[in-house]
Amino acid sequence: MEVFSLEAPPEGRAGGGRRHTGGTRSRARVAIGTFDGVHVGHRQVLHGCDTVLTFDPHPLQVLEPRRVPSLLSDRRRKLHKLAALGVRRVAIVPFDRAWSRVSAEDFVEGVVVERLGAGFVSVGQGFRFGARGVGTTNTFDRFPELSTRVVPLVTRGPEDEPVSSTRIRGLILDGDLEAAADLLGAFLTLPAAVGDEGRLLIPAPFVRPAPGFYLGYVDGHPCRLRVCRDRTVAVLGTAAFLGTARTGAEVDVTFVKRASWAEPAFRFPAPLTDVQ
Repeated sequence: MEVFSLEAPPEGRAGGGRRHTGGTRSRARVAIGTFDGVHVGHRQVLHGCDTVLTFDPHPLQVLEPRRVPSLLSDRRRKLHKLAALGVRRVAIVPFDRAWSRVSAEDFVEGVVVERLGAGFVSVGQGFRFGARGVGTTNTFDRFPELSTRVVPLVTRGPEDEPVSSTRIRGLILDGDLEAAADLLGAFLTLPAAVGDEGRLLIPAPFVRPAPGFYLGYVDGHPCRLRVCRDRTVAVLGTAAFLGTARTGAEVDVTFVKRASWAEPAFRFPAPLTDVQ
């Protein structure tokens, strides 16, 4: 899978009446979004697309830092999931102040149409973009070379609640990892660093489960996990290999389900986030 970063287009490139049809060559099918967690709702937006246009860091990190949500996955795992879904190209917008000033029209013409060669765009309901968020799904209609799919909110559960990254974060914060996995389409897996006495340190930008005991994996090894009130994670049971790991070593920690303090770890199917 090809992964590349994009530079912000020059200001004012749209509005001159320039439109590019791309002739008879095949045009890309582009899904646009942050896609944090690549959950089951995101997968409806991604369906049938060969190219993804995404944002890293999250735009709110620049626009409203106090409102930045906790992340459900890091870039590496997000790319892994996108590749498993058949995506061939991922264009990353390294969102900063320059990108925040790009108009909606310049974004569509300079990036979506010209840079990515899009002929089809897929976005979720309510998608907003461009300087001051003035771009809507209707903005794409101004470009006759584009066909647009707007995916309505996907719902799941007895009350047909919308599937969203916000809902999944809430379940994780409540310790309901099984319900979160149902919406993620995979177990929650987060990056962590080995700290003192084998404790794991999950970086601050990422969501962390409520304090308590869980069954899960560390780098594929089944174990019991205790999320402590200081937000470190103690590894119990069969992950003795951590005793030889150097401080600062990076690992993946997977949370499967909440458990009692004495419940032994056992082998679960497919500890990695295989996309179904």
